[in-house]
Amino acid sequence: MKAKYQVLSKVENLLANKTKVTTQDVAKAMQLSRGVVSTYLSQLYQEGLLLKSGTKPVYWQLNSNDDVFAKMIGSDGSLKKVIDKCKAAVNYPPNGFPLIITGPSGSGKSFLASLIYEYAKQVSVISQNANFVVLNCADYANNPELLSSVLFGYKKGAFTGADQDHLGLVDQADGGYLFLDEIHRLPRESQEKLFVLLDSGKFYPLGESKHFKQVNVRFIFATTEDITNHLLKTFRRRVPLKVSLSSISKRPLVERCKLIENFFKKEAIKIDRDIEVPTDVVDYLLKSELIGNVGSLENQVKLLCAENFNRTDNSSILKITSSKNEKENNRSWLIKSSQYINLTFSSSDEINVKLASFVKTLLKNEKINRRIENQSLAMNQFLRDLHENLSVLIVDEDYKNYLYKKLTATLKPVFLRYGLLKDLKKVKIEQAASLLSVLHRENNKTDLKELRELVEQHYPRTTYICNQVKNALDIKIDANWLIIVLLYVICDEIAPEIEKQKLLGIMVCHGGAVASNICSIVNSLCGSYIFEAFDMPIDVSNREIVSQISCYIRKQNRNYDGTILLFDMGSLATLYKNIKALLNNDLLVINNITTAIALDLGLQIQQRTSFKKIAEKAEKYPDSMKIQYYEGISQKSNVIVSCMSGVGLSEEVKKILKVTLKSDIEVITMDYRDLKSTLQRHDHSYFKNTKFILTTNDVPKQNGIEVLNLYDVMDEDGDWKLRQLLKQMGEDKKTIDNLIKELLKFFTIGGIKGRLRFLNPEVVIPEIQEIVAKFEKFYHLNFSNKLKLSLYMHIALMLERLMLGGVDTSDVHEKVITKDERDFNVIAKKIFRDIEEKYNITVNDYELSLIYELLKVNFNK
Repeated sequence: MKAKYQVLSKVENLLANKTKVTTQDVAKAMQLSRGVVSTYLSQLYQEGLLLKSGTKPVYWQLNSNDDVFAKMIGSDGSLKKVIDKCKAAVNYPPNGFPLIITGPSGSGKSFLASLIYEYAKQVSVISQNANFVVLNCADYANNPELLSSVLFGYKKGAFTGADQDHLGLVDQADGGYLFLDEIHRLPRESQEKLFVLLDSGKFYPLGESKHFKQVNVRFIFATTEDITNHLLKTFRRRVPLKVSLSSISKRPLVERCKLIENFFKKEAIKIDRDIEVPTDVVDYLLKSELIGNVGSLENQVKLLCAENFNRTDNSSILKITSSKNEKENNRSWLIKSSQYINLTFSSSDEINVKLASFVKTLLKNEKINRRIENQSLAMNQFLRDLHENLSVLIVDEDYKNYLYKKLTATLKPVFLRYGLLKDLKKVKIEQAASLLSVLHRENNKTDLKELRELVEQHYPRTTYICNQVKNALDIKIDANWLIIVLLYVICDEIAPEIEKQKLLGIMVCHGGAVASNICSIVNSLCGSYIFEAFDMPIDVSNREIVSQISCYIRKQNRNYDGTILLFDMGSLATLYKNIKALLNNDLLVINNITTAIALDLGLQIQQRTSFKKIAEKAEKYPDSMKIQYYEGISQKSNVIVSCMSGVGLSEEVKKILKVTLKSDIEVITMDYRDLKSTLQRHDHSYFKNTKFILTTNDVPKQNGIEVLNLYDVMDEDGDWKLRQLLKQMGEDKKTIDNLIKELLKFFTIGGIKGRLRFLNPEVVIPEIQEIVAKFEKFYHLNFSNKLKLSLYMHIALMLERLMLGGVDTSDVHEKVITKDERDFNVIAKKIFRDIEEKYNITVNDYELSLIYELLKVNFNK
């Protein structure tokens, strides 16, 4: 074992009883001088095997990082896939894969090869004392015979001067790794000699033709050239794995920053001084053309340190000269020699971990609905931490400035429209640009979906404005991060006031930008987002107006105490009918608006005037305004349908009601959450025209309104209650029977749709309803809705079962059939005759016995 690794072993032993040790502790334990031990400890520290802290004395600890590849910057970033392949090449049984590393000069091929060797020892696929043998093929490119002797060794007398047997590099690498660098300089003859060695592990030393040698060698090859042009096809076929290292200019900016810091850290350790590096120096290094890649970058750092070392005194800090005037307040980073290399720049995966933690904090705050000031503070803290950790280098200054200009140009007109221009601050836009330039990255995998949903619930009006900014911003940027940053950074101070508004204000005008102009004036004079405007073409239809307003109302994602709708012209009755259906609050519609009236209304909304008082005042406006005030959920007799599983199901029930009922009644569908909120926020007068509520979930009876669960209709009590409610509305027995029949059909189809493979439920259920009706008529019975539902589903599945061959009844024991069941079978066969002929099936006695079991309780009544 090398001396430095003996020192490492001793440190491990000493740390079994201590948390950290000093240089003197190690020197005493090994009976070596302190200076010698200090040298070895420093080497182990530079290799990343030890941690270092303190100054007098210096303390040493083991580095807990187990993955040797962590020493290669980018191993968990841009080089992750490369490292994964290298690990696979090492671990694949029984002896791994040979592999070729390609890449430009100085990109780290030799370093990666050495890490592969270290990793192989770490995972114990080779022994700890296995050799890592290196040969640069370029050294022997013009002498293939000499190369063969170096590689494979030679026998005594093989050539002049060969006075004894000599072992080659292949022998030395037995049990370990042989790394052949610049493999493209390997002559054709030498490539051919490697074939047998790669295939079987056998080779002949130079001068030997009878007795081969057997070795177990793992190979790594490296080249700067295109292997297809320089290596034999048969050779390439024997090296199945290829990894490529890119030039430094193609590495991510964050990894280039880490390389720069790492190299300065090494120099700080060598000269035992802290190093102060100005930002413009780092910027210069980042932008330098580096033909030698990583190696050239390291040499440039060394040269900078050497030049400045000669210019400075014996100060504890080596200051790298900046190209800028010190008065420009050029920022610097202090790289300390007394600390273990703790890179302040994280790889892509590490940054994503930090971002995930940051988002977790925001999410936690939002879940408990903490004030927005806390979220804004978290954003500012995160931005500050980024700068403190040198992450300004991650920020592309040009891109940040570009973002600032784009954000400013977009925010101004949007904030002007909503009366918020006075609240737009330059410093906030700069913060937003800095954050977005870091947060918006292609490899940023942080999931913001839940956070985005929560902020849209808590700040629906403010996020609506943020979305307007997003839609107007003509650059490709992550939408989720953009909304979060705009809300927490740009709008943090104004959001609470915006969200206090209790009434929804909408303007609609025809021609040009009339509505937008009035809206901008009113919002600006009120100093807040009061109205939204819709500019419509002269020939626009009411349907299109309703469509746009409907979209806007959905985006609001909150409940209001009332809605004020301002028009320049139009049919109020038609617009009311369509728009009122979208709302769960009172509606005030005013036609022929003017800027003065809009401002009066805007000021009342801003001052939190109640909807009723605004409506009462509106009645005093000029007659030409055509004021109409609609109170309550609807002016017509209505039934509300609300299904827990969604509006789609409610709409289906609504269709059934509209088709079967003869009375002119409005059917209103509502989201379950909106229904509960509306019931809680309004008294009985709001529902004075509501006859009853149909729902699929249990809603407590409130405000004196009858609430009926749709599924209870299947029971006798529920059926009776629904019939009574419908009779009170003026419906007759025939209409009610037809409605319940259609509801049963609807529920049956829903229940069996996913279970029928061939039969169409829409076709077969009416046929089954007719069969069940024949049984009722013959036996003079009225089956309960629940029994009908069971029969519909059972018979539908029975028909398909019989079409597919039926149930094997060979194992079914014959039972004694009673006279009643025999009589039932005779009648049932006649009732099923038509459907048997249609589907070419036979309803056998076994199937009839199952139906009889369902019905016999009714026969005994």
